[in-house]
Amino acid sequence: MVDRFCRNILPRIHYNIKSLTVDSLSMEHILFCVDYPNLTELKLFNFNGKIASHYFRDKGPFDGHLVRQITDLALVFQNTIYDTSTHYSLDTYRFIMQIFGNLKHLSIIGSYRWMFLDLSYHKSLPPSPVTFSSSTLTKLRIRVISYAACLAVLDGRFKQLRTLIVDIIDMDLHQSYVYNM
Repeated sequence: MVDRFCRNILPRIHYNIKSLTVDSLSMEHILFCVDYPNLTELKLFNFNGKIASHYFRDKGPFDGHLVRQITDLALVFQNTIYDTSTHYSLDTYRFIMQIFGNLKHLSIIGSYRWMFLDLSYHKSLPPSPVTFSSSTLTKLRIRVISYAACLAVLDGRFKQLRTLIVDIIDMDLHQSYVYNM
């Protein structure tokens, strides 16, 4: 079915496609079967840690013209309680910011409550340096573990950020460590 779609339909309509929603299982086949000169919005479903580490790393399949076109990226991670990759690496997000250089809107959504972007500093460790940033991102939707992690997003790493949508898992406002702004 996907082969026929890529072979018979996409070559006829690829020039008109501005937004594409793709499942992770067929994403590589659909994304790379034709050029999409007008594609600016990409939604990728059923992501997990293994897929993210394959696609969003140095020398991954996402490079070239396609990534420069994308201004709106949504990653919908599918997790279960048995998935050991619930805390995605900051390197994954750093690389997303690097390869999608014109990104204006980024949504990182997880189906499982404990899937979040871990920005928290551990009390026993000194604060880590900013590992990813963006001068083009204007809208960010993420899930974080705590109020302090939410504040970390506002530390200046996103200079153009105008809209921030945050799902905070643990709203304990009496945390002993709060980020310096």
